[in-house]
Amino acid sequence: MAYQQDPFSAYTEHAEFYDLPDSDLERILPPFAAGLAMAAGRALAVLAYRDAAAYGDRPFDRHSPEAADTVLALLPPACDDQDRAFRAGAARALWDLADDIADGRAPLPRCSAEQWALEAMLHTAPAMSAATDEELRALGVAVPDEPNEKSYRPPYWEEAWQLAVEGAEFSIPEARAPLGTGEDDDPEPPAEPEGGWDGPAYWFSPFDITTPRPRDRGHPTWAQLHLDGGPLTAPAPLTAPAPLTAERAADLLRLREAITAGEGTGPDDPRERYFRRERDDVLTPLAARILATAADHLADQGWHDLFEHGDRVFEREDDEYGDLDDTFLGSLPPLCDGQGAAWRLAMIHAVKNLADDLRAGRSPNPSCTAEELALHLIVHKAADLTDFLDDEHYAADLGLPTFDRISVRHRTFDRYLDLFLQDWDVLMHYDEDLRHVAEDPDSPVSQHLGTGDLRPRAWFETFGNVPARTPRDIEPWLAERIAAADPELFFASTPALAAEHPAAPDTTSTGPDIPDGLLEEFETFVGLAQHRFFDQPCAIAMGQSLERLLTRLFSTPALVPGRLWPLNPRATAVKAGYLLVDHDFQLQGLTKTWRLAADRTDKQARTWATGLLADCANYALANHSRTDFDLFRDPDQPPPPPLDPGLPAVLQARLAVLDRDLTAAGHLRHRAEHLGLTPARLAQAALLPEPLITGWLRGEPPSPSLLIRCAPVLQVSEDVLLEALAGKRDTGYWPLPAAADDRIGRPESRG
Repeated sequence: MAYQQDPFSAYTEHAEFYDLPDSDLERILPPFAAGLAMAAGRALAVLAYRDAAAYGDRPFDRHSPEAADTVLALLPPACDDQDRAFRAGAARALWDLADDIADGRAPLPRCSAEQWALEAMLHTAPAMSAATDEELRALGVAVPDEPNEKSYRPPYWEEAWQLAVEGAEFSIPEARAPLGTGEDDDPEPPAEPEGGWDGPAYWFSPFDITTPRPRDRGHPTWAQLHLDGGPLTAPAPLTAPAPLTAERAADLLRLREAITAGEGTGPDDPRERYFRRERDDVLTPLAARILATAADHLADQGWHDLFEHGDRVFEREDDEYGDLDDTFLGSLPPLCDGQGAAWRLAMIHAVKNLADDLRAGRSPNPSCTAEELALHLIVHKAADLTDFLDDEHYAADLGLPTFDRISVRHRTFDRYLDLFLQDWDVLMHYDEDLRHVAEDPDSPVSQHLGTGDLRPRAWFETFGNVPARTPRDIEPWLAERIAAADPELFFASTPALAAEHPAAPDTTSTGPDIPDGLLEEFETFVGLAQHRFFDQPCAIAMGQSLERLLTRLFSTPALVPGRLWPLNPRATAVKAGYLLVDHDFQLQGLTKTWRLAADRTDKQARTWATGLLADCANYALANHSRTDFDLFRDPDQPPPPPLDPGLPAVLQARLAVLDRDLTAAGHLRHRAEHLGLTPARLAQAALLPEPLITGWLRGEPPSPSLLIRCAPVLQVSEDVLLEALAGKRDTGYWPLPAAADDRIGRPESRG
């Protein structure tokens, strides 16, 4: 595409008073970018003429289902009631600007309609990168032909926005002050109308800063035929190598996405909204196919290595990394050599996750360190793969074009890493001088650089700025192969499981009668006892929870906490009313006075809570028949029933159920529910027997070496699960219950 000697010749002498483009056109809009903008203008014009003919003079309802794929939805809402002539004029504005570019002129808007048209073209031009090279060439786009991808630069669009001159609408005839009649006259310009000088009523008023287009130019012949009732037939070059149909144009421009993004309701994934514009310029559909094919190759190598090595340590020859193309495990850093089969399965799934993204048209944005390294490996494999695409038979087997048909814009591999990775820290594992940094998150260098934990044990922990992935299902063929695999191979680190899959005993059918809500209220109370600060809302919430907890623990009208503990002195809260505890948030037990407090670990909180409940239960049993409490009972209510002689044993059994170490079970249950994992799916991904997982969820003590197999699918660091075994609750994965806003004071009236 060759530009004219003076591509800005359409500017008039009045333009000097405005902020005009400050550089030559080739820098503002390089040939390839100009071609994409021109192609977008052509495609938009085809659709705009279609819309003008289809809607005619009817009002446009942008909220109707059929509106999403129209150019009319790209117009400002103020244009919804305009007639067919107005809509056809907007289509003509798009075609005129595309003609300017095709003729080597700068696409300079001559009116507000063309200002809108230019902005629409620049917004949608990146999406035209999805067209094939053949389509772009047919549209007159100069497809880059650099032999080396390192010399290619994707389009940069920021400079092009200089062409939309700010305030140009104030130069239209209606907005200018009338000519004075004398030397001292300085007439004021007319007041700006409601909706502005760029409103629909003034869309086609010519700017004074550019030469106007001929008023009698009419519409292109093909467009006028369609407006007159004929078929929509795009003109050359839009008919080669295949006609640019309205459907193909809408598909390329992704109108539905452009419209919803403009309304602030774009794609569900926030990463997609952030990366989409840059991705369109860099990651073409063909490039995504190449990367997805490379990911498939990597995954195939991974499946081979998984069933070859299972849970066993991967042995490297001569302590070298080996050939990256030979083995999947060999391409990983040496620190990964001792990871188990469940970790290796998750690493293959990291590759498959990115392949799914690529095939679905999503950005391959890694959500964890494992996926970051997977993207490095995929890009490396893709670069190697394209080197062999000179062989047409090999290319055909892969479903890819031969190398000579893959222009440089489809193989900018380093740019994929720059665009989609948050950092390259994981590659420190491959550097002899930096490996020690990657292996020690507590080292001063790691702390200074903010690398986080780069050890394989933490690779599947989801980054804080992206949502967690939905765990992958184990495909039937994979489940069958795992079931048929040698157990000793897949449980090399835990040989006891290879011989037998133990089923955890089911204690639910033979355990004590647990009142409804007791376990849930106990978890609430224990969670509140772990709050960092014991402020008034936390203290009040604990006081309320304690009364509910004792009520459910006793679960009998013979023991009602509100009747057993003295009414005076009791604390009162503005919203919660009377509490069971006193003003110091204390409650009398049989052997001691218990003061509510927080800032405990999960294990400490459970031990303290069960001790409090046991002592208070003994207090209740010892005082249930005290006659001096009769003064506080409602005389209209019948006296409490006699105490069941078997209640002390029942309470002891219930307290025994509560007095269990459930920190690990709580982490597993909460995280699995958050990710939508059933015990069966969790067991499959961890390569563990389902009864074992079920037992852990019921409170059976896990083995550390087995529990960490769940870390990858739960998308947490192994340290989180190991610390859970020590009684530490990670509130990032298992949040604490919130305390309602309240304060100590006189209760509000409740009328």
